[in-house]
Amino acid sequence: MKKRFAIMTLLCAIVTLGHADDKKSFDVVKKEYDKQLLQLNIASKQQQEKIRKLENKIREQYKSLNTQLENQQVEHQKQVEQLTQNLEALNAQQLTAQNKLTQLTDSIALLDKNTTVRSEQLNQSMSYRTISLMIGLLILLALMGISYWLLKKRQAENSKDLSTQVQQALESVRQSEEKMVQSDTQLADRLLEVVAQLKQSEQITKAGNQQHEPDHSLPLKLADEIHRMRKRLAALPEETKGLKPLTKSLERLEEELQEQGYEIIDYTGLKYTENMSVSARFVPSDDLEEGQSIINKVVTPQVNFKGVLIRMADVEVSVG
Repeated sequence: MKKRFAIMTLLCAIVTLGHADDKKSFDVVKKEYDKQLLQLNIASKQQQEKIRKLENKIREQYKSLNTQLENQQVEHQKQVEQLTQNLEALNAQQLTAQNKLTQLTDSIALLDKNTTVRSEQLNQSMSYRTISLMIGLLILLALMGISYWLLKKRQAENSKDLSTQVQQALESVRQSEEKMVQSDTQLADRLLEVVAQLKQSEQITKAGNQQHEPDHSLPLKLADEIHRMRKRLAALPEETKGLKPLTKSLERLEEELQEQGYEIIDYTGLKYTENMSVSARFVPSDDLEEGQSIINKVVTPQVNFKGVLIRMADVEVSVG
């Protein structure tokens, strides 16, 4: 259509210029016509090339679609064959299971029959054994009852003897504790007499205006005895006979020592610090937290004379 339109245009141009008689105008028109014809040929070839490429592309897509369709058909055929094989296998398994079920049913029926026969035989056998078994059981129960009664009686006697022995042991311990308290009371009274004599001696020395260094050996021994008896008092039960007289005697002893300027310091239960003037032994303890130190035992107490340390305490420290 474009080619025809160009030719008609050219003819019109020729008719329009038909009255021009000079050869030059005709040549110009011809050149223009040739130029447009050449452009039309080129455009026609380009369109034909595009059409050819488009046809090739359509052929390739058609071929690809045919290939995909063939592949899908093959795959579908394989799946159908696989499903058919699976179905045949399931049918074979079902047939095998039915055969086994039939065999199992026959076996159960045979077992039921044999069980019935054996149960009848066992019932007949048990009817004869039950009587003898019951008689033996009654005899065994009678023997067990007699044995239990004898054992219970013997156990009661042993328990009574053991209770008596425990009471006797407790009574012995109580008597020993009371004797220790009496001994400590007598010792405290004797120590009071010694302190009184020491006090009189000091008064005589002061009256004679004699200047000498005081001897601390006896007060230190008294402090040790007081500390020992204090620990024993803490360990004895409160109902022990003689505790009150001993406690009063110890209080009088401490008062006499305090009047002479002596002070007994007990660090038991206190927190240990490094600046304490004590001789300490350290013992690990799982009951304390890490870094915690508690004085759990005083071997010998600290003694001060008129506010001055004359003997360092010997203690045991628990360390967490």
